[in-house]
This record gives sequence, structure tokens and C-alpha cells, in this order.
Amino acid sequence: MSRRDEIKKVAVSHLLQFGYEGTKLADIAQGAGIKKQSIYAHFANKRDLVVEIHEEATKQEIAFLTAFFDEHRGKPLPKTMQTFAAEMKERYETNPNVKLMFLMAFMPPEPLQQLFITLYDLYSHHLLHLLELAFRSDLTLRADPKEAALAVHTVLEGLSAKLIFGSPDYFIQASETTFSFLWKGILHS
Repeated sequence: MSRRDEIKKVAVSHLLQFGYEGTKLADIAQGAGIKKQSIYAHFANKRDLVVEIHEEATKQEIAFLTAFFDEHRGKPLPKTMQTFAAEMKERYETNPNVKLMFLMAFMPPEPLQQLFITLYDLYSHHLLHLLELAFRSDLTLRADPKEAALAVHTVLEGLSAKLIFGSPDYFIQASETTFSFLWKGILHS
């Protein structure tokens, strides 16, 4: 792992534990086994470090969305969304960058609020687009693809808060229950 990547890894850990305001470059440097001044060889300041981490996490998650929906193209959408919820939970629990991306999207630090909201919007709009394509390709569902995608997207946005403010296990329980009702409505429309 490069020094730059080590700094980012330690920074993510500190950001998750102490938040943006409570994260100090000196503590990140200590955790990375370097002097604080050495961080400036890689990043101009804390803001640049955090922005790079967040931008990379957003790009990774957009790539994940694309790969996931490509892999599940043509499969029944109810089963695909059940798998997607399980994947979201797993990624949130095991990938600190994903956890940070969602946390910063829902509770962005004031100095970076607009940027983080914009980055999350990129992720969110990409997901909505992929959902609409999935609804268009699942001929077993008799619903307007645009409306159905928006409904599922809205459910996923709400469920995301369960990952952050609740527990990942509750997220799965809530998603199973919510999608069960949603699919009944879509299948009967």
C-alpha cells in the first residue's frame, strides 16, 4: 500500500470515529506512522484529503451499481432487489469508505456540504437510472418503469438511513418487509 493510500485509510478510520471536525491531521499522521508535515507532501490540507476519499468512494459505488445491475440483467427484479439489499448491507459493514460515503451524504460537514450532496446525487441518479432500465427489461412486472423505479429508489433512500442510524440487520428486515408490500402493489398494477 502506498503512503498516500495508508494516509487515506487512517483518515477514513478517524473520520468515522471522530467526524470531520474532530479529525486532526496530526492524529492521522501518527496513525500512519509519519510526521504531520509529511501529509502535506500528499495533500494540501484536511479538506483535500477528505474530498479525495469521498470522490473515490462515490466512483467505486457508482461502478458497483453498474456492475451489479449488469450482472443481474434479465433476472426477476424482486429477487435482484433482495440481493441488492444484502449487497448494500455487506458493503456498508465491510467497506469503511462506503460507510463514510453514506454517513457524509446524510450528515455532511458544513464546509463540504454542497460538494457531498452533489456527489451523493450523482450516485443516487445513477441508481435511479439503472432501476428504470431494470424495470424496462423485466417483462413480468406490469408497471410504468419510470414510476416503479422512482418508488423503489425512494424506498432504498429511506432504507439507507436504517444502515446509518439503525442497524444493518434492521435494514435487511425493513427492506424485506417493505419490498414485500411494494412488489404486491407493482405486480397487481
